[in-house]
Amino acid sequence: MAKYKLTIKPTGVVYDIEESKSVLELLREHEIYIKSSCGGHATCTDCIVKVIGGENNLSASPFEETKLLGNVFHITKERLACQLRVTGDVTIDITKHDRDRDEKKTATKKNTKKSSPIKVRKEQEVTEIKTERAAFREERGQQHEEWQKHWEKEPTMASEKSKAKNLGGNKAPKYFNTDKIDYDKKDFSRPLPEKKRLEKEEKAKEAKEAKGEKVSGKDFGSFRDKKS
Repeated sequence: MAKYKLTIKPTGVVYDIEESKSVLELLREHEIYIKSSCGGHATCTDCIVKVIGGENNLSASPFEETKLLGNVFHITKERLACQLRVTGDVTIDITKHDRDRDEKKTATKKNTKKSSPIKVRKEQEVTEIKTERAAFREERGQQHEEWQKHWEKEPTMASEKSKAKNLGGNKAPKYFNTDKIDYDKKDFSRPLPEKKRLEKEEKAKEAKEAKGEKVSGKDFGSFRDKKS
């Protein structure tokens, strides 16, 4: 199998490398430090090296490498060592790979990581919390029982409190804009709102009383169906 010369900068050391072997494999064989988090599977970008000579003697970038670095080698001159194979003499620069510097960074990250303190509650606090939660569950359960089929029960103060659930009970229905519109007869009037209906009834009563006429509740039933 053909072998080529691989020059490593900044040391200037030259190694023989086979065409089928990646640059990362060669550097690890000679115990030259190069950072790599994924173990050579092209899922990280830690093993980047810069090509400074023999650009035409490189293997083509596989899809995995292009996905991480993009198709910009002609600008950056950077390749992943785990995916780089040579077809001729090549010179690379691994200055950015410094074991001491990387170890210091890792140590700094470990030291700055703060662990949240473990809160230990006293037995009295635990008892109070359990009592409070039990009382809350009992109250919620009682409210639920009161609310179930409340329409079949006699109104009580407890049932009045249960209306706080605001489920729309005890409210007069609101008309839609198209309610009671007769399109065939072209009658587009609306039913009177409750407030206006009561006002008309009150005025009608006063007018009848002023005339000395007898007022009956049946006389005002028709106002419910009158339209404005």
